[in-house]
Amino acid sequence: MVSDNIPQVEVEIPELSQVAFVVEDIDDGMDRFGSILGVGPWEVYRFEPPTLTERTYHGESHEYSMVLALTQLGETMIELIEPLEGESIYTEHLAEHGEGLHHVACFAFDDPHAVVEEFEDAGLPVIQSGNYGGTEYWYFDTADELNGAIFETAANVDAMPEPDRTYPE
Repeated sequence: MVSDNIPQVEVEIPELSQVAFVVEDIDDGMDRFGSILGVGPWEVYRFEPPTLTERTYHGESHEYSMVLALTQLGETMIELIEPLEGESIYTEHLAEHGEGLHHVACFAFDDPHAVVEEFEDAGLPVIQSGNYGGTEYWYFDTADELNGAIFETAANVDAMPEPDRTYPE
């Protein structure tokens, strides 16, 4: 039986595309995940202007930036995020919990914009969003409902620019 006070989101999640962790130092994080889980190489991106636009944080236009690293573990993308400038859901996480699991994501929706609307209609608002080179992304306020994990989705993931670097080089 589903509790009456848990939001009901009428969206079928076809897959978990990504598991993401916030780290204090991206290179250290890549080294640790590579050594322990055997993952890599990593594609490293700096999310900052002018490529990063349309940034929001808790419903307001807001400036923030980060560096992130992506690699695959089987069919699942592993993401590490190091916040750079400005307050963000990543700096919140580091301040409240330290490094660790931050969010899970699904990028396999046919209509991500409809998913955004469905989550918001269910009372799970967007807490951070942006556009990186044509890839729109949204994080939802699901931490209380998902045992600390935030949920993310994105549109036009194939529009991601080339990485700034690969690690190890």
